Amino acid sequence: MNYKFSLKLLFILGVSVLMARDEVSRISGFLTDFDTGEPIMYANIVLIDTQIGTASDNAGYYVLTNIQPNSYTLKVMMMGYESIEKKVILNPNDDIRFDFELNTTVIQSDEITVSAERQRFQNKVEVSRINLSIRDIKSAPAFAETDLFRTLQLLPGVSSSSDFSSSLVVRGGSPDENLIYLDGIEVYNPYHLGGVFSTFNAEAISDAEFLIGGFPAQYGNRISSVLNITTKEGNSKKGLLFKKQGFGKYWDVSNVQGDVSILSSKILAEGPIKNGSWMWSIRRTYLDQVAKMYYWAKDEPMNWKYYFWDSQGKLTYDISPKSRLTFSSFYGRDAIGFKIGESTEVDFNWDWGNITNSLQWRYVPNSKFLSTLSISNTNYEFDLNVMATVQDSVDESFQVNNVIFNEINDWTLKEKLDWFISSKHTVTAGFELKKLQMDFKQNINDLVLFNQSQSPDIFSAFIQDKWHPTSRLMIQPGIRISKYSLHEDLYYEPRIGFKYLINEDLALKGAYGSYKQFLFTVNDEDEILNIVDFWQPILENNSAKSLQQFILGFEQWVGKNWYMSLEGFYKPYDNTLTLNPNNNPSLDNDDYIEGEGTAYGFEILLKKNSGPLTGWIGYSYLNTEQRYDFNSDGKIKEESGEIYSPKYDQPNGVNVVFNYKYNDKNSFGFTLSNSSGKPYTPTVGYTYTENSPGSFIVSTDNPYSNLVEIKGPRNSARYPNYFRIDLSWKRNIKPFGIDGKFKFQVINITNNFNTFLYSWDLENDKVTAVGMFPILPTFGVEFDL
Repeated sequence: MNYKFSLKLLFILGVSVLMARDEVSRISGFLTDFDTGEPIMYANIVLIDTQIGTASDNAGYYVLTNIQPNSYTLKVMMMGYESIEKKVILNPNDDIRFDFELNTTVIQSDEITVSAERQRFQNKVEVSRINLSIRDIKSAPAFAETDLFRTLQLLPGVSSSSDFSSSLVVRGGSPDENLIYLDGIEVYNPYHLGGVFSTFNAEAISDAEFLIGGFPAQYGNRISSVLNITTKEGNSKKGLLFKKQGFGKYWDVSNVQGDVSILSSKILAEGPIKNGSWMWSIRRTYLDQVAKMYYWAKDEPMNWKYYFWDSQGKLTYDISPKSRLTFSSFYGRDAIGFKIGESTEVDFNWDWGNITNSLQWRYVPNSKFLSTLSISNTNYEFDLNVMATVQDSVDESFQVNNVIFNEINDWTLKEKLDWFISSKHTVTAGFELKKLQMDFKQNINDLVLFNQSQSPDIFSAFIQDKWHPTSRLMIQPGIRISKYSLHEDLYYEPRIGFKYLINEDLALKGAYGSYKQFLFTVNDEDEILNIVDFWQPILENNSAKSLQQFILGFEQWVGKNWYMSLEGFYKPYDNTLTLNPNNNPSLDNDDYIEGEGTAYGFEILLKKNSGPLTGWIGYSYLNTEQRYDFNSDGKIKEESGEIYSPKYDQPNGVNVVFNYKYNDKNSFGFTLSNSSGKPYTPTVGYTYTENSPGSFIVSTDNPYSNLVEIKGPRNSARYPNYFRIDLSWKRNIKPFGIDGKFKFQVINITNNFNTFLYSWDLENDKVTAVGMFPILPTFGVEFDL
């Protein structure tokens, strides 16, 4: 079915391109901020007294096509910037480039956001799309410091597994189903402190586009969502140290800003270089340094360590007005270590992190084509080493060394070509080649328990057309074709989206897509806290994860400042994977079992974009189900625990996020989260057994002295509803003439007890609930030099 539909869609794409007529004249160019050189996204560019107009993209690029020879007035408009008008005389077949630098005005930056949102509303076909600016990210109260992923979890359709995890659960899908890009580089496990924080510095982010479903053919190898993070390019205009004198012609600093919280300190610097700009940020926790001083004062040894650090950098260089090179880099690392025990001494060392680097070449030969070619390398590494020194009955010691190692080394070559055929057709095509080295090993001393090393390749090609049959209707058909080296099949992924503007403030939208995924993480339904992900390729004996998405909804602007979205979705999983509870250790091909599933629901988002009060209210309904034939009897039965709601199922969720600017110095933030409890497998009783859990040693004195739990049906119970209110206060300060901001935040101000898990004391027949974050006040200071 998908194969035939793919051929039909490919035929439609080809016909639409061939029918596109040549235009008479064209105008194109880039829009940048006069003071900083940063691109201006989603500005209006129009020819006055005509119906010809467009909007700049996230690189500030615009193209006007189908212009008849004549005299015109070209106008560039963006809230927060002074408008620019330019007289233009066009001759037949002219292809003219005009780059503009826009000066800011006294209009507030939140009105810039409103203007950008209106342009996205009118020009973007992607249906389940949410864009967050740095203002949106920083407006919500946060634990210790601003975090992009925590803000995303407050959107309808997005949740977390607990307070201790910043991983994204999108419309019931597992976190490994999300494609996360940082400046076009794929990042596999972007979390610190076992998942409590994401690794991205919010101050370095320019824009975050989140596609929670129905994403187009240019994105692949994930089936649920796409998060596309764009970092700042850096201020290419002002130089503070050398003021473009002498060495300052080649390198200078224009701005330095920092943030100090109870968790970490971070600093961001930016400035111009010759024909370009640079930006660099670094963050490090200082918990270990504070602890060192504490133990030094007590004159006691410090038997543990924990720290994390991350760094983001970007360098742009304009070879010519048509050609630009961009180098992006990200480094992040966590390290944990401690020693415990006396007679049995355990030395625990664990570190993990990402290193990513990419080089991108953007080439604009003329107004018809925009080429973006990139090569990138991502290395994710997890290394756990537990050394136990044990003394036996005759006081002789021996060591047991347990090592777990997981690594992904990903080299990716990508090309994306935008072909601006006419005002009715913009065709985007490209390819992606991934060469992967994936290792997963576990050893105990010289005994190899698990050793898997794979080098799969993934080659994908795509084409899509943004088609405007009329001024009110936008259709985006596309297809992605993938070849995964461990499988013989050629995978077809047809996709189509549409948006119909019923009037200037109301739009009907919808999408269908087929999605495949070839890499995944081990997903254990009984795992309460997932500290880190173990990435693995889907091997020859298992099929790719496969999902279809059906989406239909409305978008509505209410007045000038309010935006509302209503979407319903249905997601049938044609194939998914989970751990096989009945696997045979002697076999290599039955670690996982294939199954099916469904997820459906709807979401409502009401967002206020400007004024003293900004923020959003969101509600989501979700129903998910998974089906596996665990006992391989050919029948899937609910009473056998083979039909169940996965641990990410959350029927109802409400989030309220608002920020109120009281005056020029003070602002207040408010967040309310209320949702259904997540499912879990209950303990319904206990019994005696001859073995300790996980042990093969039988006690000869009392062989039936060990208690073990008797579990009920899988995920048949739910934790109590989750409820949390967070508050924040920010005040502008100016100590020693330095612009700054004092931040005070209180997490869970009502001190509501939200259940994380139940601990079962079988011997005393007692159950204890373990909670998540209690009331937690935090504070910090920002500064801007």
